[in-house]
Amino acid sequence: MNPHLPTPALPESRWPNLPPPRLEVRRPATATPPGWIRKIHWRTAIGAILLAGILHVTATLAVPLIGPGSAYQKLRELLPANTMVVVPPARPGKQLLPFLMPDAYYGVCRYSLANEPVTVTAPLADLGWTLSLHTPHGDNFYVIPGQQQRATDLTLVIVPAAEKSGDLIPAFTRRPPAASEDQIASPSEEGLVIIRAPLKGLAWKGEAEAALARAKCAPGLKP
Repeated sequence: MNPHLPTPALPESRWPNLPPPRLEVRRPATATPPGWIRKIHWRTAIGAILLAGILHVTATLAVPLIGPGSAYQKLRELLPANTMVVVPPARPGKQLLPFLMPDAYYGVCRYSLANEPVTVTAPLADLGWTLSLHTPHGDNFYVIPGQQQRATDLTLVIVPAAEKSGDLIPAFTRRPPAASEDQIASPSEEGLVIIRAPLKGLAWKGEAEAALARAKCAPGLKP
């Protein structure tokens, strides 16, 4: 092709005047509520929601009060009544109760006040030792900690709350509690006495076991 020759003009193409395309948007069909729903007043609906919330909260709070917890039911089958049992440190898959620490020994007594009071004698050898009383529902109604570098031999008499005045004990065997004893009113007829003995190391293992072996939980009054 000769570059000096003019470039031929292309014929103009004419497009027909077409209307712009229309986009049809299909909206999903809205469901029409039944007639009885439309007749409910908004105040009635709010009241029903509030009532359902109150019933839910009430039922949740009442569940622990309906019966003893599953943990206590397990202990009732495993532990004899009014007898102190020493429990070794918890290991995976071998725990008498949930959330027991693996660095402590425990003394557990399932007490029963069906016939008479229960006397508990427990050593609190050092700081970290604790004695606590619990109801079958898990409520802790009494706790006393040990003191540093001061060993304490504690004696408690657990009595029913309604009979703390001593009416439960027959007159011919009744005696006032000694100065070293405390009468603790139990809100339930049954419960748990738990002594926690921290294990500071393997060198103190024998000492902790020997101290817990002195713990006693027996029916009646200590003579």
